Amino acid sequence: MMRSYVQAHLDLLLLAAIRAEPGDGAAVIRHLRERSGGKFAPSSQRVYAALHHLERNRLVERYPEPRRYTLTNSGRRSLEMKRKELDSFVAGVHAVLGQGGAKARPTRAPAASPGSRSPRRG
Repeated sequence: MMRSYVQAHLDLLLLAAIRAEPGDGAAVIRHLRERSGGKFAPSSQRVYAALHHLERNRLVERYPEPRRYTLTNSGRRSLEMKRKELDSFVAGVHAVLGQGGAKARPTRAPAASPGSRSPRRG
């Protein structure tokens, strides 16, 4: 189960690891394992595939000497956006489970109830 959560959020985890400690792929994997207490241990094959995807999308840059990945400005913006999305999701989960103090904020307007009128467009 944990593996599917890690895979679903691998881009976020990699961007955060690179922001904290730019390095080569092995250093990024090591950072994930150490910071998560061993809970996040994606295979090197998945990590390198994801790093290449991030590089193709210009969210990270890879420097040959010394070999390391760093975030681009787009990568920093993407990290913040992904972090906010995850925070919102977690707040919603906590609200449903009855944990946490506040209700989660809806991300979009609720659907109209059957007897209500929709606003007029003009």
